[in-house]
Amino acid sequence: MDKREPGVTLQHQAFQAGSTVVYGFHGKCNVLGVENRQMGEKVIEFYKLEIRKPALSRSTKKEPAIWVPVQNAVNLGLRSPINEDQAQVALAILSSREYYFPLNESWNVIHPTLENEIRAQGCVGLAKVASYLHGLKRKFIVPPTEITKFHDTVNRLLFRELAEILFESVSATEARVNKLLKHKLHLDN
Repeated sequence: MDKREPGVTLQHQAFQAGSTVVYGFHGKCNVLGVENRQMGEKVIEFYKLEIRKPALSRSTKKEPAIWVPVQNAVNLGLRSPINEDQAQVALAILSSREYYFPLNESWNVIHPTLENEIRAQGCVGLAKVASYLHGLKRKFIVPPTEITKFHDTVNRLLFRELAEILFESVSATEARVNKLLKHKLHLDN
C-alpha cells in the first residue's frame, strides 16, 4: 500500500550526467556521471554527484564527490527536485493541524523514522518532519542540541527547495512557513 501524499511521485528512473538531483541532507547536486567501481569481486555502478553551492556562496573550496550506488539510490534519498504540485502539498502539510509522528516517542527511536520519511517522500517528507519538530520543540523549555540541529537542517533544506519552486527568496519562504506553523500553534490552543 502506498502511503504517499497526492501529487508525490518519486523518481525511479536513471539520472543522466548533467541532471540536477536532490540527495538526502546534502540538498541539490549535479550528476557528474555514472561510473563503475570494483568492490571486492563485484563491479558496482555509482552516480558521481557534486554538491551545488548556493548562488551567494563565497566559498571556492571544491567539495569531494559523493558516490551513490545506482541500484539503491532512490532508497538512499536520491530524487528529482520537487515540482509545483509537491510544493503545494508540502505547504498544505505545514498548515494542517497534524504533527504526523507521535510527540511522546523518545528521540533515539523516532529520529531514524524521521530520516526515512525524508528519504521516502522528499520535500513532502521534509514538511511532515518540520511539522513534527515544530511540535516537539514546544515540549521543551530548552530543546536538546540534537533536536535543534536536526530541526535547523530540515528547515534549511525545506526553505531552499520551496523557495526555488515558488520563485521567492529563502527569507520570504521562511516567513511564509513560520506563519503557517504559527497558525498550527493557534489551532492547538
